[in-house]
Amino acid sequence: MRKSNKIAKTTIIDIAKASGVSVSTVSRIINDKPDVSEETRERVLAVIKEYHFEPQVSWQQLASGKSRFITMHYPQNSTKHHMLNAFVVGAASACEESNYSLNIVVSPLDETSLLSFFRSGQTDGMILMEILLQDWRVELLRQNNYPFLMFGRCENYSGLGYVDLNVESGVKIALEHLIGLGHHRIGFVTAEPYPFSVTAPASGYGHTHWAVKGYKDTCKQYGLPVICERIQLGKESVEKGVLHLLAENPRLTAIVTSQDMVVSGIIKAVQNRELRIPEDISIVATAIEQMAEITTPPLTTINSQAEIASFKATKLFIEQLEGNSDAKQQILFPFELIVRGSTNIAPRAKSDK
Repeated sequence: MRKSNKIAKTTIIDIAKASGVSVSTVSRIINDKPDVSEETRERVLAVIKEYHFEPQVSWQQLASGKSRFITMHYPQNSTKHHMLNAFVVGAASACEESNYSLNIVVSPLDETSLLSFFRSGQTDGMILMEILLQDWRVELLRQNNYPFLMFGRCENYSGLGYVDLNVESGVKIALEHLIGLGHHRIGFVTAEPYPFSVTAPASGYGHTHWAVKGYKDTCKQYGLPVICERIQLGKESVEKGVLHLLAENPRLTAIVTSQDMVVSGIIKAVQNRELRIPEDISIVATAIEQMAEITTPPLTTINSQAEIASFKATKLFIEQLEGNSDAKQQILFPFELIVRGSTNIAPRAKSDK
């Protein structure tokens, strides 16, 4: 029969693909969460039945006294992050391989609801996403001695386990590429998805902190002016912020960003100013391959292996939960430069030839 060879190999990822929904949606249905439409729930359950899919964890729960659930927490529904699916798929794959289930929580939590996941036996450990420099979740779980892993870094990460994308190095790679093309006035754009205070930067979003650090350190190394626009998403649009950057810096010849959520806003602002890419201004951004290829011109990108990083992070965390690894791992994954059509020789460098 057609299904006989699939029974042992079918995973939650296979179910998601066959159902035409995300892995997180399948996870919510398996865990009987209410925030799924009845039509979607019925379709996914029909696919689960067709594929004879059963999470192979019940006997292990009984034997170990553990839930064999890992919870991945996003503080908000980060639908603008195009790499979100890569993080989820990587973590789900690692859980499936180790006979764990992944529970994805995308709603805000308070202290009581966060701790209740552990106290009620709903989870064995938590992967924290979208880390702030001073993240109350980190401090709360550390104080209560509950197992967790950060995907990202807070300000004080001494003694804590984390897996992160080495955005400092990635930004440096982007700037060095542009410097090699003769660019000396390079703007950097970041978006703060959470409240941020200029007078208290430690309250900010971890990713942008480390990205800006990489930008400033590289500018200092090469003697470049620091031209940085930190956009607070709750107060202004990306396009408006980039228009301000361009108006204040008319001699700007390149823009770099390490966040895929701001790419469309940068392009709109550049077009609004009637600038051509890459003849007038070059752009280097983080973007998934599908997005980079469909822009006009295709985007030069700095990318990391987000899915692989998430997979390895989750596997390391499972080893820790099962007592196979005592040390809390601290791992940075590198970025890779992929040159496409959005970067070119700086306008002044061209005129000198």
